Amino acid sequence: MIALLIIVLPFYWKWRNGTEFVLDQQIIIIFSVIVLIMNIPSLLIYLNYYFENKDTSFTLDFNSKQIEITQNGLTKVYTINDVAESNYHLGIYYKNAIDRAGRIPMLVSDFGYWDLKFKNGDRYYLTNILHDFIHDTPFLGKTKYRFRMFTYINKSDSKKAVELKEKREKTRIEKFVEQYESKNEKQLIQILDNSKNYQKEAVEAAKIVLKNKNVG
Repeated sequence: MIALLIIVLPFYWKWRNGTEFVLDQQIIIIFSVIVLIMNIPSLLIYLNYYFENKDTSFTLDFNSKQIEITQNGLTKVYTINDVAESNYHLGIYYKNAIDRAGRIPMLVSDFGYWDLKFKNGDRYYLTNILHDFIHDTPFLGKTKYRFRMFTYINKSDSKKAVELKEKREKTRIEKFVEQYESKNEKQLIQILDNSKNYQKEAVEAAKIVLKNKNVG
């Protein structure tokens, strides 16, 4: 951002004012403070991840379905059958895959970690500063998700994770069904009797709602 301003601003200033732009110390300080403030959350999360994983490494063997984790010089190998819980903690932006709320990404959105708990009680918090794996298809199919604004490692988090089931777009018929559920039988029959005046999806929806009302 600073580099862009340093390159573009002098040309714009000269074109606008006809004089050379002077980059004084005050402007540099203002720009630096703005960038620093914008990056403070990212820096804090990065440090949080670093201190958690500075003595940790891991590898995923997709062929044998094994997880090898080295922590403080001690290496352990686990199979997928040894896993008790597998939870991905992602930024709230990635919840769009569930509810399509249209959230925009932030500087901290791509931080995430894997809360991996084994049946023998071992537990690890594997962050994406070790490997950039957290936004790919999970290694374990039973992995669930937690979404937060700032994904710092919270070892006391008691909220349950959820399955990542992407929300399917409703069909036009389903939308008409929702719209027509408040109509009475007479109104629905009127739609069917005048079907040429309605979209075919609307007519199908009227048939469905009328049938449900008769069954009920």
